[in-house]
Amino acid sequence: MTSWDRLSRQQHPPRMRRPPGILAPELNYHSVLGQLREQFPRLSPHLAAQVDSMYHTLQKVRQDLQEHHRQAESFLRTMEIWSGPPGFQPGEVFAGTHEEGDQPWHRRTEPALGPESQDPGPHPPGLELRTEDPLAASPPTASPSPPSSPEGSQEGSAEPGTGAEGVFSRVAQETAGRACLFLKPILWDPEDFEDTWRRPDALPWQSKKSALPHRAQKMRTLRHGEPVLATAVSSFMRHAFTCGRGGVKVWSLVGQGLEDRCPESHLGVQTRRAYLRTCLLSSDSTTLLTGGHNLASVSVWDLTAPSLHVSRELPCVGLTCQALASSPRDSLAFAGFTDGTVRIWDLRDQSVVRDLPGHPPGAKSIAVKEQNIWTGGLDTCLRCWDLRTIREPLEYQFESQIMSLSPSPQEDWVLVGTANGQQWLQPTRGGQKHMVGCKDGIILGLKFSPLGQWWVSVGTDDLLGIYGMPAGTLVFQVPEATSILCCDVSPNNRLIVTGSKAHASVYQLTY
Repeated sequence: MTSWDRLSRQQHPPRMRRPPGILAPELNYHSVLGQLREQFPRLSPHLAAQVDSMYHTLQKVRQDLQEHHRQAESFLRTMEIWSGPPGFQPGEVFAGTHEEGDQPWHRRTEPALGPESQDPGPHPPGLELRTEDPLAASPPTASPSPPSSPEGSQEGSAEPGTGAEGVFSRVAQETAGRACLFLKPILWDPEDFEDTWRRPDALPWQSKKSALPHRAQKMRTLRHGEPVLATAVSSFMRHAFTCGRGGVKVWSLVGQGLEDRCPESHLGVQTRRAYLRTCLLSSDSTTLLTGGHNLASVSVWDLTAPSLHVSRELPCVGLTCQALASSPRDSLAFAGFTDGTVRIWDLRDQSVVRDLPGHPPGAKSIAVKEQNIWTGGLDTCLRCWDLRTIREPLEYQFESQIMSLSPSPQEDWVLVGTANGQQWLQPTRGGQKHMVGCKDGIILGLKFSPLGQWWVSVGTDDLLGIYGMPAGTLVFQVPEATSILCCDVSPNNRLIVTGSKAHASVYQLTY
């Protein structure tokens, strides 16, 4: 029998026992140690150190519980905010249409929330919400096949007279009677991922900013049905977007399943002899831009509304859009066209701010870095316009055609991918460019991670490659069955979506 067993129930230290229903007082491990030493004169220093460690662990648990309660209260308040009066339109918050004296988020509803109104609805970016039970995906709605797309030879047969009205049609509708948004904001649970910098065996100098993924696991295949020309992924909305010539398909990433053939929505092209070439998801996941050939405008889709619809049209009659970029902070949108022109719009009134002339086909890729616009194309020339001046652009010659650009989110670099498989870092404030890796085929897509410590590169070598900054060291590669046409990285640094001949692949990163 141990020494602990010889103690009677009344001999246990009083702080270790409390009547039921009474909260535990704040722990004082010095008092506990003193009581243990009285009962055990030969108490070892090792045991005392363990008690000290347990004390600090319990204090951390207490702090975590307090933080959890604060988040729960914030979540309940947010649910009350977004389940406001029947006349309240959540999308107005993003549009800034309410006066300060009558903002709906100051209103509180007293009745208890019923099952129909418990969805939190939209949330401004940056608002941390956690739910006990992740929302299940809505039953997929079968969408009709997109109209047959014309061949590339028809690109020259543009019809400027075609109107912008009726360009797209929304096939999938919100379930009748639901008050929540079509795209629900859901945050990924921390336990879904494994962070190197949070593991017990992490080294002191390992941090989130310097972490590199060490594995990419394919989680889902999205059967788009035609070549995927552009992809986008939102960790805030838990949705992926795949763009083909026939339209954009919206896929839910909630729930299980290795293969998905039924998108939640299909934004199809309706204009005769028109097709899409690219799409872009805004950094705050509230809008989706789409552009292509024989379309009178670049369409801006509102993702905060109860049903997907085009909220704005950015005019570009007679031009074929092949690249998109945006600057939500300045309310600007940018598009590169096949004739080399770069057009800038003001998203607030859809007006054309400026046209930057180029040389065909010199605007296949476009990147915005601070007040500069970078374009690259098949003429092997990288151009940089300074929006603060009206001077001619700076030009940098490369050995091969420029296929993809990606600006570094943290440093003064623009990543350049070329048709001969080379990857270059071009300094944005002057200096000599340097090569950072090479692939065995044409580079078709590049994308920096949100923190800028690595990038993903895809192309005709059938490999998804992860490269680390600053030297372009190859971290790992993942093979696919066919050429990879495009890629995107989620804002939370966790997911990569690639587009191929007839499908898209969703990868989850492990750090």
